[in-house]
Amino acid sequence: MFVDEVQVIFHAGRGGDGKASFYPGFKSGPDGGNGGDGGNIYLETSSDLSLLNRFQGKKLWKAQDGQTGGKYNKTGKKGDDLTIVLPLGSILIDQDTGETIELNDIGQKILIAKGGRGGKGTNALASPSNTTPKFAQPGKPGQEKRIKIVLKLIADLGLIGLPNAGKSSLLNELTNSNVKVADYPFTTLEPNLGVMGSIILADIPGLIEGASSGRGLGIKFLKHIEKVKLLLHCISAESDNPDKDYRVVRKELTQFNPDMAKKEEIILLTKADTVSEKDLLKKQKILKKHGQVFSVSLLDDKYHPSHLPVFR
Repeated sequence: MFVDEVQVIFHAGRGGDGKASFYPGFKSGPDGGNGGDGGNIYLETSSDLSLLNRFQGKKLWKAQDGQTGGKYNKTGKKGDDLTIVLPLGSILIDQDTGETIELNDIGQKILIAKGGRGGKGTNALASPSNTTPKFAQPGKPGQEKRIKIVLKLIADLGLIGLPNAGKSSLLNELTNSNVKVADYPFTTLEPNLGVMGSIILADIPGLIEGASSGRGLGIKFLKHIEKVKLLLHCISAESDNPDKDYRVVRKELTQFNPDMAKKEEIILLTKADTVSEKDLLKKQKILKKHGQVFSVSLLDDKYHPSHLPVFR
């Protein structure tokens, strides 16, 4: 199952308590050491899109506490830091402050929760006015952050269209992916990524009329094409009304986010080998009023998608 939205709690380590202690025997004075600082929590990015799955059964992620200070002015050990790896494209929303952080670069690393300071021991607390402090300081609690993580895929090209428009087959052909395909709607139940050279392609589950208001499977995945640089709008050459198919998908994109209407788009008339040349040219002409149109087929080399400039 593809998880693209979770709510978690990041709790940095608590600082260790200071030590209340005094030198034994004839040597007077306090010797209690300071507590160690609590561990920090860092977030780092990776290209692995499945990383949010592990948050499903674990909501609280905690760094190690600092250790208590020791006798003879020994400082307690600092708590181990915790580094959590998140998928590229993660958006972090602080549930208490509303602050938003985007992780858009591979290897990006940020501090999300700082560990608490260790408490001072009696040695550090001693002063001319209080040479024998009787109590040491407790450690400070680490920061706690309640974070909502939303994943939005970052790709160069986004394949969109109605169900069964040939998007997954196209992704498989171009990128050697192994996405499930079949001759019925809603074969794709989650977004898929593929890589062709330096180009990253995202295949989004088919959209139907009303997707932007919750119908079908598309609403959950519309957000994944908000960051895509170029839309590849797939329309089946077998369609009886390609113009309507185009308008349905465009309407849902615009209603979900008006900015999507401004994205650059290329129309791909897929399954070009399944209709006559005359019918194909007629449908190309119908769609040309909406923008650039190319016919593609996985069987007919004349219309193979690798011939298109966008895939070179």
